Amino acid sequence: MAETGLTKFNNYFMPMISNQLNGHNIQMTDYQRMCVMSASQNMYELIQANGINPNNITNDISNILMTVTSLQLNANAQPAEIYFQTRNVKVGSSWTKTIEMGIEGDGNDAILARFGRNVKHVYPVWIVREGDKYTPSKRKGVHVTDPEWEPGDDPDGKATDVVYPIEFWTNDQKTDSTVEYYATNRELVKPNLLAHMINNLRSESRKNPKGYAEKVTAIKMFVKDHTVDEVLDDPGMQEKGKISPAWKEPQSREQMIIRKMRNNIVKKIPKDFSNDLAVQSYEETTNESLKKMRKDVTESANQIDFEEAAESESQPDSNPDIQDGEYADAQPTGESETPESSEAAPESTAATSELKETKVPF
Repeated sequence: MAETGLTKFNNYFMPMISNQLNGHNIQMTDYQRMCVMSASQNMYELIQANGINPNNITNDISNILMTVTSLQLNANAQPAEIYFQTRNVKVGSSWTKTIEMGIEGDGNDAILARFGRNVKHVYPVWIVREGDKYTPSKRKGVHVTDPEWEPGDDPDGKATDVVYPIEFWTNDQKTDSTVEYYATNRELVKPNLLAHMINNLRSESRKNPKGYAEKVTAIKMFVKDHTVDEVLDDPGMQEKGKISPAWKEPQSREQMIIRKMRNNIVKKIPKDFSNDLAVQSYEETTNESLKKMRKDVTESANQIDFEEAAESESQPDSNPDIQDGEYADAQPTGESETPESSEAAPESTAATSELKETKVPF
């Protein structure tokens, strides 16, 4: 029987990922194999739908599959743990499409349940909305009261708070446990929005440093004195910060804000990864500055020198989350991702960078 395109795709990448894991003394489990298969299926369908030549993006595919494998994220889970999208990138003097992966909100929950330090169980997240009855936790000396939440009549109301009830082991024998509540609110997303806006001006910092500095100062002053929604609704801020549709449009704003609230909580909870590969994958997936740096270097590899790589920019794709020549937050279905940082991240050498470009037999 002749092999289908998807079968060839799996038969090419599966051994490659397995060999990479073996190189780090990691034996692929059945669940990791299933994660690779589900990710491959989703990427293959996206590749076919967009007419992408797999030979041009073998590094991107391999890196994504390594991340999926090391973090054990399932593309076919319900609710979704990860998503895939295309992005236009400039290679030399021409443009080409590539594939990117992002972590949905439930993907971060899965990572927390699997790798969270002393985590016994992650309970369903509370999304508190306007009109709900909500009483936050209160401290009484060394004791903390449990929060109380009674959902209201509007399931689509504006989200005001997010609460994660998490059960932790309290002794090494894992015989006793306690539930702790991690909470945040809508206005604490302002640093995320500010970082998003400043990130979108990165190219201006090189081309017009004075204009960049003036814009950043104006943005910071406005954000400081206004709510998240006032910033997102202000035409001047939309223009100055090149705010992406994923943030400002009504149909996606709530999902983006909820996503950021969830990630602001999850990121702070300590995690113990079983190996360095998982650590590297997590850092590269969640650190916005590091991801941006990796994209710049990957897109320019063997094409132009590093100084020119710093000048490369992304061309807008049909995805509404990429605009004005800058890569903005992608948010197709309310996926979760950690807060952006406008500071440069420390460089780390990821195992995925060992992969070399080769021809796919399609």
